[in-house]
Amino acid sequence: MPKRRKGGHEAGLEMESGGMMRWLLTYADLITLLLATFVILYAVSATQSKITVEEIKAAIKAVFGPIEGNTAILPSQSSNAGENYKIIPGEPREGGPVGGPNKPKFNPLGDQEKGLVHALQPQLGANKVYIRKEARGLVISLLTDKVLFDIGDYHLKPEGREMLDKIVPFLKKDASKKIAVEGYTDDLSVHTGKLPSNWELSALRATAVVRYLVSEKGLDPSRFSAAGYGEYQPLVPNISEANRRLNRRVDIVIMNLD
Repeated sequence: MPKRRKGGHEAGLEMESGGMMRWLLTYADLITLLLATFVILYAVSATQSKITVEEIKAAIKAVFGPIEGNTAILPSQSSNAGENYKIIPGEPREGGPVGGPNKPKFNPLGDQEKGLVHALQPQLGANKVYIRKEARGLVISLLTDKVLFDIGDYHLKPEGREMLDKIVPFLKKDASKKIAVEGYTDDLSVHTGKLPSNWELSALRATAVVRYLVSEKGLDPSRFSAAGYGEYQPLVPNISEANRRLNRRVDIVIMNLD
């Protein structure tokens, strides 16, 4: 007959202590989260409401978004729309880069830049333009909503041309400066049927601005580059309509002003 080990447990088996069962807590949490996920998915599919889906997506992004100052939840691993937030440290998550009591402090503008601010004062006051200095140079953000372009379109509006006309003299002051024109959108898909995605919309808007500055205003084309980033590099998280409005923009970047 087999001998029993000391302690009374047959065949060498030992009972697990309470501390060895702590893995069950993690397992139980995982099962609960999976259950909640399937409940949410079922509720969304049952309602078939696009607004509900967008609200849920925004809420999830707000909770599981990146830490302030980072560019992604997991660097170089995230490819989902709306996760690559370009958040400026100290910037409020609501209202954009120049709103409210938590207004961030950008690098101070020089005398030349202050002249541009004076020329664009009406547009700045109407929140149609934002000007800031970054390490790469001066960034002039022109909001696209019914100012530069109609919604879902890439043809310059008369008001957009007038706004660009005010910027042209400043662009001509230093012909050695390179100028990058960048188009951005929010995370909502294009529904006009003219374009397949926000990639094309943002790129065509950037090139429309470059074409106007070069062809109609006579600026040196060798100074310019154009790029479209779609919804994948938002200035602020797409968690509200106010933020989405700020993300729908064309940035004119005058490189390395200092």
